[in-house]
Amino acid sequence: MKMEIFADTADLGELNELISLGVVDGCTTNPIIMAKAGNKNANSQMQQILKLIDGPVSLEVTTNDLELMLSQARNYAKMGNNVVVKLPMNIEGLKAVAILSKENIKTNVTACMSTKQAVIAAKAGATYVSLFWARIADMGYDAKKIVTETAEIFRLHNFRSKIIIGSFRQVSQINDALLTGAHVLTIPTNLLNEMVWNPRTESTIQEFIDKWDNFQKTQ
Repeated sequence: MKMEIFADTADLGELNELISLGVVDGCTTNPIIMAKAGNKNANSQMQQILKLIDGPVSLEVTTNDLELMLSQARNYAKMGNNVVVKLPMNIEGLKAVAILSKENIKTNVTACMSTKQAVIAAKAGATYVSLFWARIADMGYDAKKIVTETAEIFRLHNFRSKIIIGSFRQVSQINDALLTGAHVLTIPTNLLNEMVWNPRTESTIQEFIDKWDNFQKTQ
């Protein structure tokens, strides 16, 4: 199974930089992330993101009303073939998933905090199911255990939904998440950058450069 990394950002500058590294397979957004990007024209921001990212891009609905969810979802889906509509993990959200899946609109059920929620979302027909690592831990539960159990249940029962893990606050959480069997990790830019950097790596590379420069001076 190929593990994918999504960028958890709507900032176009950050996305361009991350794409240049060759490590980003998709992108996730939510209303808070969109607001942080600073573009008051949300549709314009979404369209620009879709032009940058070839892989799946999650765009979240901003309502709990079923009919409004469906309207937003269908409008999002018209923006591109790689659109994934993010829907809330609640009764109305699941109804929307069931309807949209029959229309071949890809969905991502967000804010799942337990295995049972993830299973229900998968049964409803979600393309992706998002579990929130840090928020699960905030409730006093073992996020690694919950995600690992969820991944095993999905494997045993041959669920087609992919598990996305989000809500990371530190790299150590990402290290643990890599061992769970989840299909996708969606990671904010600051943590992706932190995964690259190591002080010992930096000093070692500089040592190689300095020694080569000194060698060249003796020739």
